[in-house]
Amino acid sequence: MTLISENWGELLEPTLRKVYFDHYNQLAQESRIPTLFNVGSSSKAAEHDLGVGAFSAWGEYKGTIEYDDNSKGFETIYTHKQFARGVSAERKLIDDDMYGVIQRRTEGLAYGAYLKREQDGASMYNNAFSSAVVGADGVELCGAHPASPSNPTTQSNAGSTAISYDAVVATQLLMRGFKNDRGDLAPSHGNLLVVPPALQEEAWTITDTIGKPGTANHDGNYVQSQGMSTVVWDYLTDTNNWFLIDSRLLKMYVNWFDRVPMEFENDKTGDYNLINNYRGYMRYSFGWSDWRWVYGHEVA
Repeated sequence: MTLISENWGELLEPTLRKVYFDHYNQLAQESRIPTLFNVGSSSKAAEHDLGVGAFSAWGEYKGTIEYDDNSKGFETIYTHKQFARGVSAERKLIDDDMYGVIQRRTEGLAYGAYLKREQDGASMYNNAFSSAVVGADGVELCGAHPASPSNPTTQSNAGSTAISYDAVVATQLLMRGFKNDRGDLAPSHGNLLVVPPALQEEAWTITDTIGKPGTANHDGNYVQSQGMSTVVWDYLTDTNNWFLIDSRLLKMYVNWFDRVPMEFENDKTGDYNLINNYRGYMRYSFGWSDWRWVYGHEVA
């Protein structure tokens, strides 16, 4: 491929854009973000999510309606950040018919964008037990959480038990004991097991075998009967930690906002006769607004 025109950079841009997005979209098929976040768009500088306290159970009607009121919850602010990276295309590569080099650089740029998003998404789990990374309630994702700004009573969604069939069943029961800010039962139904690659075989044995793991008497697999599934995320950095999730509540409380979707274009800088620069750009935010969708185990 030889382009002699002075505007060879502009002529090359549509082709490289297609290379970029084709490669990114291929990578994105393996992304865990659409499964583990409620992905949406945004038209604001930041998104705000104000927690709302629970209503009490209805009382019997005795001629007068009792009006209930809920307390103000914690406010989560999703502040979008910008991310950008560029790649250069030299005129000599075009003259020497080395378009493949430019294509590989463009694919590498797309991979870098994919890598950043996966690393960021996984960071929510990798930092789940770190007091240096906290939510709106001032507590790490998996820890002892206050019920509300006005109710300091705490509940914990953190454990330290190694993954096993019995540990998953026990964690399901703990999640079904979660309470709302009024102290009423607010069960979370763990149906999604999230693990790093090192635990994928154990997790599959727990969720996908027909019989109960470790028994020779053809006992039924209770976990499988509950429709539990497993998500393995390559970007989880701890080989022992694991998480049980209520997938319905996750989509209510765990958010990813794409403020500016992925871009790729000529950067209009450099020596146009010799070098053209192309850049990718994206802007997004992510996080969680409530903790009752997850129970995490930090295993030594």
